[in-house]
Amino acid sequence: MSENLTETTAEAAPKRRPRRAPSLPFSLVLLLLASAVAYIGFAGFDQNLRAARGEGAPGTFTAVSLSCIQHPGHESCTCNGHFTPGDGGETRGVYLHAAGRETCVEGARIGAVDVGADNRVYGPDGSREWILSAFLVLVPLAVAGGIAVTWTRHLRRSATDVG
Repeated sequence: MSENLTETTAEAAPKRRPRRAPSLPFSLVLLLLASAVAYIGFAGFDQNLRAARGEGAPGTFTAVSLSCIQHPGHESCTCNGHFTPGDGGETRGVYLHAAGRETCVEGARIGAVDVGADNRVYGPDGSREWILSAFLVLVPLAVAGGIAVTWTRHLRRSATDVG
């Protein structure tokens, strides 16, 4: 009777299918895309950190015009004008980052900081652009970590099955 019981138990146990290996081409393409996104995140990270801290060449932004676009739930405005460096350098046309209707009044002179961007300056309060840059760096790192864990599990399982 015990022989019948062990045969029945063995038959009732689900058969274990061998797991498929992760796709190497897919993993490589995903790593390549993650690298490209991380590169974009790193590209302006130093400027974004300087802008967050309000570091850079101080000067004065003079508002010339304001153009706003209504989006569902919020409004996005661009305040165009001229930036004059505090050291008396050459005035150039730029826009003031994150300016709204209350900040950008035609003819208003606003203290601003030039962190090295070609076409924009930042108000004295800084910027939160670094958050997007950090996200663009951290997500690809998480993707690469996920791929590494997947391949490590597969290789360990394969080594255990052979041994």
